[in-house]
Amino acid sequence: MFPEEYRSTLLRLVETDEDMQTLLGLFHLLKSYTTEETLVRNFTVITGKDCKDLLKVLKQYEILKIGANNEYLCLSGYEAFFNEIAGRYSLPPGDLSKYFEDTMEDGDKAALKMIELLLKIGKHGIPGSTQYELIKTYISEMFSPAIFHSLEEDLIREQLCIYGKRGENEFLELYQSDDRIKKVKERLRAWKTDQLPEMPVIELLEKEIAELVADARRNIKARRAEMAERAGLSEEELEETRGYFSGFSIDESSLFVAGNMIVDRDTLYVAITDRLSRYDAREWRKDYPVVFITEKPPKWLWKIGSAFKDAYPKLSDRKIAIVVPHKVAYANFNQKLLSELVNRLGVSEISKIPNLGIENRGPTVPSNSLLKGKVNHGEFPY
Repeated sequence: MFPEEYRSTLLRLVETDEDMQTLLGLFHLLKSYTTEETLVRNFTVITGKDCKDLLKVLKQYEILKIGANNEYLCLSGYEAFFNEIAGRYSLPPGDLSKYFEDTMEDGDKAALKMIELLLKIGKHGIPGSTQYELIKTYISEMFSPAIFHSLEEDLIREQLCIYGKRGENEFLELYQSDDRIKKVKERLRAWKTDQLPEMPVIELLEKEIAELVADARRNIKARRAEMAERAGLSEEELEETRGYFSGFSIDESSLFVAGNMIVDRDTLYVAITDRLSRYDAREWRKDYPVVFITEKPPKWLWKIGSAFKDAYPKLSDRKIAIVVPHKVAYANFNQKLLSELVNRLGVSEISKIPNLGIENRGPTVPSNSLLKGKVNHGEFPY
């Protein structure tokens, strides 16, 4: 086929057929992720119709071929023509800012969490889990599979998102300008800044951490000058190495209320959130002892091995605790500071996090016994 013949055939097929225009617009957005499953899924949500017959027509007229990953591609050598025409019909993006404001006004927690995850998690996901799998699993566990699918379709229909799949890579991608995405991220951060500090647990934590830090500083008061001279520090600097709290602020990447503390020789990062996702638990402060303070234990806790599949560092090399004040606490490490903090938050015992993801509750360890270095049955994973 000569180039002009290819171009004129494509134009003839697309110019008078709105459905063909929509299909070509999807090609422009999806680039090389144009498998039949991907095209049909997006097209059906947007138009309420099937596009399989349209794909057959494009293949029949030798506009398209099938690639190595079962994706539909234009014939080799005609990319410039195809991309130019497809670009004319690229689907205009919906207004993500308006959608976000509407969900806030409606108090739609599921939609707000969906947008937050789409803004946080990159298109390619993380080792062992695609972006789509992470978001689908989290929203389904927190709310329901039906709510996830409803939100997914709503975002595609409103032309805020596009679904893509090729091989093992599966994703939902926001197709918005960088400026609009930045604006919504800033709006989300401002909303979180207003909402999270209102959680009653923050005031409790600030009080208890302040007392822990003050106690640590008082314990060195008698020998402060001598210890400072030996360490080559001022007395004020020495106090900070024995007792320090950064205060709480919104973490830019995770949108947690977060802070870090030092008491004696122990360091602990504290992250406060209403609900803890697999992604946040896996990606936040990977190399530090972390305690997540949340309203309820995450449902994935007893499948934590799958949540941390292919993670680096691996789960057994991390120090993670999850605490619901006045209810329960879980950890996979032993630390005096953690034990003291858990006791002060009204939890008398710490349960084992099963590092291998075994779905049972494991042995329970009184947190005051951790202070003495005692472990029930020698089974707590240190």
